[in-house]
Amino acid sequence: MHSHPNMDLKPSTDPEDIQKQLRRILDSSEFHATDQQRKFLEFVVTETVAGRGQEIKGYTVATQVFGRREDFNQAIDPIVSIQANKLRRALERYYLVAGPNDPVRIDIPKGTYIPVFHQQIDIEVDSIPKDESDKFGFEGSWPTILVRPFMNLTADTQLDYLGIGLATDLSIEITRHQEIRVLFVQHPNGGQRRVTDTDARFLLDGSIQRDVSGLKVTVSLFDMKTGLQIWGDSHKTDLDPVELIVFQEEIANIISGKICGEYGIVSKTLSRELKQHLPSTFKTYEAMLRYYEFNAHFTAETFFGAFRALRHGCRKEPGCGLVLSMLARLYAVNYSLELFDLETSLEQASSFAEKGVQLEPVNQRTRLIMGFIRLLEDDLYSGLVETDRALDLNPNSLIFLEQIGYLLTLLGDWQRGPALIRKALDANPYCSSTVHYALWVYWIRQRDYQQAYHETLNFRTPLLFWDPLLKAAASGLMGKTKEGELSVDALLKLKPDFPIRGHILIKHYIKFEDIVEQVIDGLAKVGLILD
Repeated sequence: MHSHPNMDLKPSTDPEDIQKQLRRILDSSEFHATDQQRKFLEFVVTETVAGRGQEIKGYTVATQVFGRREDFNQAIDPIVSIQANKLRRALERYYLVAGPNDPVRIDIPKGTYIPVFHQQIDIEVDSIPKDESDKFGFEGSWPTILVRPFMNLTADTQLDYLGIGLATDLSIEITRHQEIRVLFVQHPNGGQRRVTDTDARFLLDGSIQRDVSGLKVTVSLFDMKTGLQIWGDSHKTDLDPVELIVFQEEIANIISGKICGEYGIVSKTLSRELKQHLPSTFKTYEAMLRYYEFNAHFTAETFFGAFRALRHGCRKEPGCGLVLSMLARLYAVNYSLELFDLETSLEQASSFAEKGVQLEPVNQRTRLIMGFIRLLEDDLYSGLVETDRALDLNPNSLIFLEQIGYLLTLLGDWQRGPALIRKALDANPYCSSTVHYALWVYWIRQRDYQQAYHETLNFRTPLLFWDPLLKAAASGLMGKTKEGELSVDALLKLKPDFPIRGHILIKHYIKFEDIVEQVIDGLAKVGLILD
């Protein structure tokens, strides 16, 4: 499996080149498409090259490719949209595995069946022109936040220390995440230096005011590229000196959690700019944003986007342990869920993860990914050791608390794991839905099937077969036969070979035989018998 890191695109309109590329794809053993999907691709490419692209509609494809009758109604029969998604995935895989150096790229954008064509041109990364006037880009590979001491607006100079202390704690918390760089100004006026004289993309500012009940701390995040405030928050406390110290630490933790990490304000802001960039021009942090996008939106498109960007990031900055670890997790996810026909072995994932930890041993994310790999390797002791190391690095991290709880639970720490998940859910009700998979396992172990079924109501990954799998098993164990049968139908649509592969897939994540037996029993009660 090879991928060229320095690939650019420009529109291609040469019909002969396009037809040659079509034949190259159709003749390739790496183009994993059915005969109907091949016919689909050939039809839309030929029609477009002939100048009839605007005539390609769902009805046209259904009647001329899939043999539907003239009374075809795509609202009732979604065959075209289903097959189009599968064709897009097959094309994505082909260009990732076999066609990165092909002269022409053929894509079918979502929302249409009309293909687009681009020339793929080798370029040198160093030859990419840099806009010297754009001082607000990424500093190196990473976004930077300038943190200033909070202004004391109480008229009580005795509280000046609080503004400096809050900014100091915030700087420390943000730095702990190791995915955003921090500039810290010790003096409130920055030593008379203007904020715009720095290379910081973001400015974190705040103030302390007195109100009837005590103190009010207000914080704002500004995007210095646009000059706009992109986030704000406020918190209150009383004037008890002991409470102020605790308050200062809690506020730093909460604010850093909201602006950092994969679901934070900074990553969301920068992710919107990725639409204008090609994977071959991604800087390291931008590749990480693709990884965040996959975590938030589980689709083939986001997986391959992250996969390409991270592999390019590893070539461009091989000393970045975070990128290596993120790529390791993508390999492990594809291995354990059998998503796409890619060479992503668990051995490769483990090698990447070990290198990531070696490069960045005090990073919570690299440690957690290593723990996840150990889980898949059935090395539960080492998995617990890695997860505990991640917890020790920052026990109060709101960003990673849910992931730590998830892993501890699946690794068999039935006390701390669920407790940490509940703590994370209390602090952030919008936690990743994957934590509910771990709680589901916990309740099945307790044989509390009602609670396990309740956890399935929180699943939010409809394209992942684990959602209907756990719903079907819980329904079967509760005697909800009809509902369970519907879940089985959904499961088999997502993973048709599950009756054959089911035992292996379940045991990738559920490591305790008594729980596995209950899952298999629940599935059998709603008609799904595993080989």
